This record gives sequence, C-alpha cells and structure tokens, in this order.
Amino acid sequence: MIRRSPGVPISLLGMLATVTLLAGCGSAATHSAPPATPSTQSVATAAATASVSASASAASSISASLSPAPSESVQPTDALAHVSPTLEDQLPSTMEDVPLVKFSLVLSAFIASPPSGGDKDLYAAWLVNFGETPDDVDIAIAFSASDSMDFNARAIGVPGATAANLSSDFEAVAKKAGWKVTSYANLMATGKNVLEMIDPANTSGPSGGAGYVYARDGVLYEIITNDQSLLQDALIQMP
Repeated sequence: MIRRSPGVPISLLGMLATVTLLAGCGSAATHSAPPATPSTQSVATAAATASVSASASAASSISASLSPAPSESVQPTDALAHVSPTLEDQLPSTMEDVPLVKFSLVLSAFIASPPSGGDKDLYAAWLVNFGETPDDVDIAIAFSASDSMDFNARAIGVPGATAANLSSDFEAVAKKAGWKVTSYANLMATGKNVLEMIDPANTSGPSGGAGYVYARDGVLYEIITNDQSLLQDALIQMP
C-alpha cells in the first residue's frame, strides 16, 4: 500500500521524510495469510509543512521506477514536526532493536507533500464519511532510517469513529478508486483483521509492494514492509 525503496536517502533537516501509499505488488494472496514475500516499497522525501521551513533537499533524486543508489542511513533529528505525540506513541519505537524515526503532522500537509497520487487521493473522500477533512486530523509516521530495513508505519486519528467504520469505509473508497483489497482475519494469529491494499496505478516499481491496514479505537493504522517477520512484530506491538 505504501511505496518504499531501500537505500533512498531522506532529507530530515527541513521537516520530515514522508511515505506514500502503495506502489503495488504482483498479486494479492487469496489464502488466509499474505504473500510470503511482500514486495519492497518506495519512500518519497517530502517538502516542508506549513509549520516548518525546509531548507535541505534529499541527497539524490530517485524515481520509483529506478533501482535506488546506496546511501548512508539517516539519523533521527529534532527538526521533525511532532503535532501529535499521542499518535506517535501508538507506533513502534524499535523494530528488531533498530530505533525508528517518528514524526507527526496534519494530514493535509502530508497530502500536499510530493509525490502526489496513491493513497493521498483516498483520504479526503474517506474522511467525508466522518464529517472531517484532512485539515481536521493528524497523521503520525514511524520509519526505519536504515537502508538494511524496509519498514514504516502510520497512525491516522479520527476521534469518535468506530474501528469497523474506519476500516470498511477506507476499503470502500479504495475499491471505488480501483484498488485491489484483500481481507485477512486474525492475520498471523495477532488478533487483528487486516486489509492488504494494492493500487493498480502503481504496480511498475522495481518490485512493487503491498500495505496492510487495520483500525482500533478511532485510529486507522497502516504497516508497510517487505519482511513478514517485521509485519508480524508490528502487528503485535501496535494497538
């Protein structure tokens, strides 16, 4: 669901490193567990939000359709925005003892960051069902700055919305937009009912990718990784 390519240098000095949903994977699984090797997703470096001025740029520009060049790992920085520490706390702080970088911002700022398309085209229509707009809600993101680990996760808070409605309405909006959605009950015996989502417009990357979505207590969660053990660990750690 979220694109990320390993080795993409990320500019943290300005404001944030954003990730954009699904570059797609070859095909969704039809059995009771997701594909054994979900594909790698590409991370897009983001521009500054309204609250922070970005003066730094990524070390290099890498297209989702090209193989990324190697780069040094990015370290966490206090220059990142933290508009919702509460949402950030919902996301893992480490994966396999590797610290994750966390930040949060207004969803509309994330949508406005490059590149456009993908999941960013879904959020406004999804939030209408709850009487909200992207200006009204926040998104938190946790990601690995290490080139050796392909992982990121998100939490989007919609206070007052039920978990069932958050998931079902997001699924409906995605399907209406032509996305392929596969549902997994109790994925990996974690007690979570998870949606695997694939954007058909973004299936041509180096290896494509799939993202996993579920909801709890007014928050929509998204997990993006090409490693099944990381996916299971995240599902266990997250609410």
